[in-house]
Amino acid sequence: MKQAYLTIDDGPSVDRKAKVDVLNRHQIQAVWFCMGVDMEARPEDALYTIEAGHIVGNHSFSHPDFSEISLEQARDEIVSTDQMIEDLYQKAGVPRPVKLFRFPYGKEGAAKPFFNFDYTPEEFERVTEIQKVLKDLGYVTFPFEEIRYRYFQGLRDSGRVDWLWTYDAMEWCVFQEKPPFGVKCLDDVLEMMDLDLPERFMGLNYPDSEEIVVIHDHPQTSALFEPVVRGLLDKGVRFKRFT
Repeated sequence: MKQAYLTIDDGPSVDRKAKVDVLNRHQIQAVWFCMGVDMEARPEDALYTIEAGHIVGNHSFSHPDFSEISLEQARDEIVSTDQMIEDLYQKAGVPRPVKLFRFPYGKEGAAKPFFNFDYTPEEFERVTEIQKVLKDLGYVTFPFEEIRYRYFQGLRDSGRVDWLWTYDAMEWCVFQEKPPFGVKCLDDVLEMMDLDLPERFMGLNYPDSEEIVVIHDHPQTSALFEPVVRGLLDKGVRFKRFT
């Protein structure tokens, strides 16, 4: 049995409540890394996420590439969304259990995304400053001792507190003008689950490591949401609770 954490990026979309209900029917708790601009537009959907027992995480306000904005803008993207989430938890009457943050595109402020630690001096200073903003606000990551991929070791040892992922369901590819990796439909998404490339972010069939799975709350892929969740469950993935 493959153990994993489920994380969901973006939104809340107009279909958020239905997606939350899907997970609750399957008794799955997720971290929903939400965008401030969408929570501002649909606060009731973010509130529903909290009240249904899930965790709302910070995915910045407007989903910028953090390597292309100023440090002041980066701070504003984080802080404004953090306050929005804080207000939602207070409105829900639920203690905020933990502060979790994920960078858009996985880019923590350097040009190269995804587990990159080969920084220029300028990038190192920038990444360090952004991490300090997160830490000062109380953002944390988990030890993830059961995630055993070599590429993940550097993240765990770096002191970074943002959340990356180890498996991307790739359902977001289907509505791109040029679908990455040739993923054009649900069948392609499900076929990707059969790949066995544990050190290349495709380790669902690798028994010796847990996973952090990411799917997305996009209106363009709402019809794929439950089939993707079912596909993961059919692969033997069992999702752990965060709290």
